[in-house]
Amino acid sequence: MSPNVETVRLEVDVEDCSAVLLMDWDGDDAGDVVWSVALVTVWKAMAELSIVYQHGDGIPFTVTIADQDPGADLDGYEEIVEIDFMSATGEVSLVGWCMDWDDTAMRRLPLLPAGPGIYRLRYHVRSTLGERPDFDDNQHYLQMWPAQPSPPVVVKQGEWIAHLNDAAT
Repeated sequence: MSPNVETVRLEVDVEDCSAVLLMDWDGDDAGDVVWSVALVTVWKAMAELSIVYQHGDGIPFTVTIADQDPGADLDGYEEIVEIDFMSATGEVSLVGWCMDWDDTAMRRLPLLPAGPGIYRLRYHVRSTLGERPDFDDNQHYLQMWPAQPSPPVVVKQGEWIAHLNDAAT
């Protein structure tokens, strides 16, 4: 049986901070950090996804929403992490970090297949520390599916995560 999968490709604009936010539509305050793993920090109603650009318009992102684990793209990306995300509404959006809030910058994603609940995020990043990646190449891939609670994990560590780990010690 094949999973129900919907993949969207979109572009986000980021003003600063090398971050794209996955936001739940409950409008609640994000609150304190709940979980964290290299490249992703999860709050009550939001996840911050680190990106390879400090800022830019039209940064490409691919998102897959599935009703079961769609499988990691181990060959296509150098950095892969997994972490839980709680959706209070079953409706999420991506928005680039911006200094002034702009509703038109939000990119609404397909409805989550199980509605409100716990979802696993698998975040893939293709990166290099030595040079600025090409905007035409899709550097960021997010997968989401309903799952039982699990600890955060680094699935595949490349140069960027290694650099973050070195900086933390």
